[in-house]
Amino acid sequence: MSTKRTAAFGAGVLSALLVGGIAFAPVASAQEVEDEATALQAEGLVDITPVPHVVGSGKDSLIAADLPPDTGSMLHAGVFNAFAEEGHANASTADVRLTLPGAPEIEASLIVADCENLEGSTSIANLRVGNQEIKLDQIQPNQEIIPEPLVGVARITLNKQDQNEDGSLSVTALAVDLLNGTQTLDLSKATCTEGDSGEPTDPAPEPTDPADPTTEPTDPGEDDGGDSGNDNAGDRADENGNAPTPIPQPGHLDVTG
Repeated sequence: MSTKRTAAFGAGVLSALLVGGIAFAPVASAQEVEDEATALQAEGLVDITPVPHVVGSGKDSLIAADLPPDTGSMLHAGVFNAFAEEGHANASTADVRLTLPGAPEIEASLIVADCENLEGSTSIANLRVGNQEIKLDQIQPNQEIIPEPLVGVARITLNKQDQNEDGSLSVTALAVDLLNGTQTLDLSKATCTEGDSGEPTDPAPEPTDPADPTTEPTDPGEDDGGDSGNDNAGDRADENGNAPTPIPQPGHLDVTG
């Protein structure tokens, strides 16, 4: 689906829901487990079909969206991105401003969910709820925060991670639960499977055949630098390590007188 058609579809659905008060949830169908990414989806009094939405492999984006596209828009974002390939999914939302009924405004400059080979992570920059800035360092899985402006109204879960029954992992960067499930909204959600790393393992070196050593044994009969014409058995220690018995050698002494 093109970016323009995606934007028109998402905005049209949300506008109809807000005006008519009727929510239509997408029909689920059994299918093969695949990697999946979406930047926005909502369920409850208002249902928003996932947009942009990529299943399997590919990427899609939505630029400068206001949903619905009027002065009463609930959500504004500069850029929505969704990307998926085998074993990897990534979803991001930039320049976010979310206004839910009865709740203070939620803002962030960037919200990213990443899922690769069943490992998920989340990064969020400049998160603010009402006038309160939320300080974030490393975002642990399923980190729930209820800032003072949201007490009794809504909960925010960061880096929400769910192990699915089909073996995949879903990572939602920012999940909002309004009035105990009356309305939920997910920003930047990525679902991944276990992909193939594609990196072959180096084979182990072949063992040396004991019957075919790489180093030739020394011939016991060879002389290590001595006279090649003599059998120097007497130059070596015996089997008990004792020094060899000297062997007389013929010689000639000059005699003077």
